[in-house]
Amino acid sequence: MKRAYTLTSAAALATLALAGCGGVGMTDGVVIEGTGYSVDEVQEAAQQLSDVSPEPVTVPTVIYQAGVAPLLSGLFDGTSYEVTETDVRGVLADAGLEGEASELTVQAATFQQYGAVINDQAALADEELAPVVAELQTVTAEDIGALPVQVNPRFGSWSATGDGVLPQVPEWITAPES
Repeated sequence: MKRAYTLTSAAALATLALAGCGGVGMTDGVVIEGTGYSVDEVQEAAQQLSDVSPEPVTVPTVIYQAGVAPLLSGLFDGTSYEVTETDVRGVLADAGLEGEASELTVQAATFQQYGAVINDQAALADEELAPVVAELQTVTAEDIGALPVQVNPRFGSWSATGDGVLPQVPEWITAPES
């Protein structure tokens, strides 16, 4: 006896299959310090940063940068090197970003701005930054891994060892035996 599948039951099965790919209960693309960003917002941030960067910016890069940005903001808070949202939006506009930068784009670009300060030898020689530099030297990979970042499995997972966002391979996929 043949079974007839209706379009409705096929759609329901497809929905269930796709829901399994997103991880149980994870509807956001990423949650950083309790703030959720949709999958579309994460992809938009990657596109916006790619629009103003010489190389394409990937979703895992956006998630990593935005996830670490609050740590850096906390370290630089109160110094003359503190990066403000207004500063970042200005840099993005000057770089040619058309339209309004998303909140997640700004957060990832904040990381980039702090990276520029950290790589500036003149800034690092400034006595004002001595405590910040000392604190940065104590940050471990485990500290990065312990940041309050949750990643939707479709983008990977936040590494507990501070490696950023790692691809996540479903349990049902096994490596071929050699």
